[in-house]
Amino acid sequence: MSRENHKILYLTKGGDISGAQRQLLYLLKGLDRKRFTPVVLCTGDGRFVKELEDAGIRYFVRRLAGWRKGKHLFSRYRDAAYVCRLVKSEGASLVHASDIWLSEYMLRSAQSADIPSVLHIRAPVDRTTFKKHRCAMATVLVPISKRVEMRLYQTANASKNKIILIHDAVDVNLFKPRDCHSDGGAFRKQYAAGDTVLVGIIGRVEKNKEQLEFARIAGDIVSKTKTKKAAFFIIGDIKDHSYYSQIAKYIKDNDLLDHIHFTGRRDDMPDVLAGLDVLVSLSGGSVRYEAMMCGITVVCAWSRRTEESYHIRNNETGFLVTRREPEILTELLLKVIGDAELRRRIGANARKWAQDNLNHSMLVESTERLYDELLQS
Repeated sequence: MSRENHKILYLTKGGDISGAQRQLLYLLKGLDRKRFTPVVLCTGDGRFVKELEDAGIRYFVRRLAGWRKGKHLFSRYRDAAYVCRLVKSEGASLVHASDIWLSEYMLRSAQSADIPSVLHIRAPVDRTTFKKHRCAMATVLVPISKRVEMRLYQTANASKNKIILIHDAVDVNLFKPRDCHSDGGAFRKQYAAGDTVLVGIIGRVEKNKEQLEFARIAGDIVSKTKTKKAAFFIIGDIKDHSYYSQIAKYIKDNDLLDHIHFTGRRDDMPDVLAGLDVLVSLSGGSVRYEAMMCGITVVCAWSRRTEESYHIRNNETGFLVTRREPEILTELLLKVIGDAELRRRIGANARKWAQDNLNHSMLVESTERLYDELLQS
């Protein structure tokens, strides 16, 4: 028996492709088009929209006003009316927002058409934030990790029966170990790495990503080893130029220009990750899972408690440092940098875990099951 084809309206940011948008692209491109037709409302143009065009996905671009900003008091209602009209004109069966700040637009448009709403929760939220964005009014809340799920009902006091955990995922066909690259890794060749151990941190250069702390730890490691056994890389767009200046000053003042390298934005992330030996994460993010799929060692510090870490299992699929004490992280990195066999074992375990638990097809299948349940009820 054939199933009805349902249109799903997605609300998301535009611009460059962040981790959240990459996850959404996995879903949009993987959906069974015989059952679901995606329509996307983006808040801006850019590379994300180009990906939609290339995939033949219908989209609209409109810069939606920030709902809670006083200066947008009138424009937000005009924008909400636009989204409500779009839901009706497109005949959407469900509205899915990929960002919490789009919650109000999702709720108003879904309620106006009496259809279900799905809100992705991509970071831990406290009770005030949860209430401010009226998250409890969504039909379903989708946290992206065990950590976010636990914080939803422990801190935000969300109803457990509204929460459906769907883990972020990785394209297994795109992110591969170094030995799968025909050239052995262009990133390593670019920096003439040879046998040097490459340690990186990846993300927008801004204070909450903690690149300055990474640079300080790298400086401590360099001072203790007195060799060029390791090189350190800060990879990502510079979003906060004042913060970037602090990092650059630290590197220059401590004579670390030959040891710590800024790469800026890289659009060849599969090759970059395959070229690294160690990824340090001080703020979380799906890049950790991409690194695992590439078979490299991930060291995750400070951003989560042991019981909240599902994929990074200490000394099995990666390393987890829960205490915010830089000297502990420094000692661990010294150990990892100096032990190639340890990196090989952890990397192999991480790759196997990612293949079994983080394949992007699982994200698509889990979301389709959720849609089926909501649209058949």
